[in-house]
Amino acid sequence: MKTKITFLKASLVALFLFVSSTAWSATYYTCSGATLSLTTPVVTGITYTWDVKPAAGGASITGFPSATAPTTLPASGSYTVYLSSAQTVPGSGICPADVVENTFIVLPSLSIALVDPTHPSYCAANTTVVSSDITVTGPVLPSTSGSDLVLDYTYSVSAVTSSGTNVVDGTTVGTIDQATGKFTLTTLIPGVYTVTGKVKYKAAASPTNTLLGTGCEATSAVTKVITVIEKPTAPIITISAS
Repeated sequence: MKTKITFLKASLVALFLFVSSTAWSATYYTCSGATLSLTTPVVTGITYTWDVKPAAGGASITGFPSATAPTTLPASGSYTVYLSSAQTVPGSGICPADVVENTFIVLPSLSIALVDPTHPSYCAANTTVVSSDITVTGPVLPSTSGSDLVLDYTYSVSAVTSSGTNVVDGTTVGTIDQATGKFTLTTLIPGVYTVTGKVKYKAAASPTNTLLGTGCEATSAVTKVITVIEKPTAPIITISAS
């Protein structure tokens, strides 16, 4: 018997097809604190039972087995969600339960902190220092993600220049090293640039399992400021003789 289950978080709607053979079971990554909405179609004569256990084995978590689907999972870890369906046949009793299962890996929350820039300021016309690096600390991929996930870094920059104040994507005024999370401000437009970093989980190029939601994005609590100094105008010399 096939059963469709829906998982809702923010604007995401992921549809899982649960089948009776564990050979078809799948693994999904989700964020800590995500709200689950698991539903089944209403079929006359069929009853459903939900169960949630640690993926490594052990007793059901508190409140299960239950006729009600789980709405949350405990903090980071791996859990197997079981759904069994049984059908009452008039005059023949109850058909054996048809059990399907899928694994949910609850990812730990991310954090990101920005290190002071290598150059708090640089001159737009300097011939040696024309950029400034900001590195990060904190983000770590959990071992449970295997080769399915990578860390994805983005930067938001508030730029105060002669044209006013604008918030721009970091890639418009610099570069991002996705392997390390380092941001390099490279703009030569004079102004004051306030940098905010963000990190989230992202599916790798060829993942085996599925990442749900927006990736558990975390934002740096402290911003960093880099000033790009305008080249001074040529001096004016007043020459006179008497």
